Amino acid sequence: MRLALAWIGKTKAPSTALATEESLARLRGLARTASVAVEALTGRDPQRALLRRAQGARLWLLDPTGTAFTSPQFAAFIERQAATYPQELLFAIGGADGFAGADWAEVRAAAVGRISLSPLTFSHELARLVALEQLYRALAILAHHPYPH
Repeated sequence: MRLALAWIGKTKAPSTALATEESLARLRGLARTASVAVEALTGRDPQRALLRRAQGARLWLLDPTGTAFTSPQFAAFIERQAATYPQELLFAIGGADGFAGADWAEVRAAAVGRISLSPLTFSHELARLVALEQLYRALAILAHHPYPH
């Protein structure tokens, strides 16, 4: 199973970069279950960058208006997606305005759907850490690791 998390924008807070690396180290411990890649999409045309990155992947937008899951439900969702669609599952976090606006219409159309991390609004840097934690919990659940319980 191949999972990826992409976000729009540069990392501003050094603590976010450090926490991202710590999360990835924990995820690498579950490498038998899945591989997880992360990527910052920067530049003048983040929409095009995301569409290029999504080629060959199933794109899911992380958005407060999306479907909400508990951690066990999210694990089951990932397992079903990976079994049905062998290509990479790409979860994307928008910039300051998420995926709103006409500029993002093509990205919204290319996405399979939307997933909510919470009905609350997070900065995109905090959303990244929440998403990485939930990916870790989902993979730990699938690996029958005792941590998420």
